Amino acid sequence: MLSSDVRRLFLEELKTLGERAQRAVSHRDEARRLFSHLQLDGPIKALTPLERRAEPLLQIAHHHDPVFEVIYGVDGGSTRPMHFEDGTTLCANQAVFLSDPPLRHRGFPLETWRTLALVSHSFQNVGEARVTYTQNEHVHHWRIHLTKDFLEREVEHIVKGLADVTSEPTHAKNMLDILDIQEGLLLVDGALYPIGLYYYLLGDLKGEWGYRWGVRLSDREDIVALLAAPIRLVEACVARKLPIVAINKTPETSWLLRFCLGSPERRWASDRQFMTAVLSDTPKDSLGYTNWFIQEAYPSWEERGSVIDLPKAVSDFALILEPSLYHVAFFYVYDPRVRSVLKIEVPRAVFQFCDPERLRRQILAEIARGKGVPNVIRKADSRARITQEEREALIRACGLDPDYYYNLSRGESL
Repeated sequence: MLSSDVRRLFLEELKTLGERAQRAVSHRDEARRLFSHLQLDGPIKALTPLERRAEPLLQIAHHHDPVFEVIYGVDGGSTRPMHFEDGTTLCANQAVFLSDPPLRHRGFPLETWRTLALVSHSFQNVGEARVTYTQNEHVHHWRIHLTKDFLEREVEHIVKGLADVTSEPTHAKNMLDILDIQEGLLLVDGALYPIGLYYYLLGDLKGEWGYRWGVRLSDREDIVALLAAPIRLVEACVARKLPIVAINKTPETSWLLRFCLGSPERRWASDRQFMTAVLSDTPKDSLGYTNWFIQEAYPSWEERGSVIDLPKAVSDFALILEPSLYHVAFFYVYDPRVRSVLKIEVPRAVFQFCDPERLRRQILAEIARGKGVPNVIRKADSRARITQEEREALIRACGLDPDYYYNLSRGESL
């Protein structure tokens, strides 16, 4: 609790900070000025003419395109990484696939089918690294265990990422096959590709950098195959001429700032902050959005200022399509109802059979009819979510003592 003297000091300092910021040039006005002068001749280019627009929510929500009669959505629920005192880290993720309007298969709702990925890592000699797969009528189960021989650092990030990538895109591809889906629109929650994991894998393949990170996943072909699951999902959708769209709710990267603004102009922590400022003048009863961009390369760690083409650089993925067709096309949407920016991501290959403007209109309509995210994603999220009570039950069932630290010991959530 703040004492009266400390509270008074805080208020005085915050008031001074606010007055100083108000006297400076509005960062929102500056962001809009910089957006109109983005440098779009590098790794990020404008796929359609540079623009930012706003349209009334009701007008957008009334849009219905008969080509996209059924909207499919996939999302996952995670336990978040769980740590135990013997050094074991465990994370589980279950994926759920739904449709709007709701469909049934063999008399069951689509959410009956699940894919579960359980990933663990140990610094102890708790068995060898392994990947196993089992399934029954409705549940596909992946069990992955990693040891320090393959992973010494970034354990929490990679265990969580591997659980996500093993369940969600894998489940989506399985459901495409089970339902024989040939038309409609597929929405996936999150980024189109797990670029962070691909950096680790590529650094591993390059040798020195992988070992400096303590990440050696490329020695396991089964792990590489799981990391390629988003690539395989894109290829499956393209083969069906089914548009696949990723709804990235937390675009915390800074690639737009890095590639499209000069160094002195990068005054925001992330692309999300920058685009929030750009689109913040959107009326409260409207959606603000931009044109389509395309990203053809990512920053490289090998040489300052150099770039790499992902996933082309990861040769183990054995791409079926031309490498450029995997490039991520994207645009930004600002929803004043939740005061947040979404990054909408699509593989370039989709535009071989789907008009960019037509697809953008449909995505905007789904967001407008939802609140912050399309309804089918919100429903899939609610079905897949693993509650805190379920998480704690899993910890108890494991039989290992949790890795307590002081904050946990005073009653904070595990």
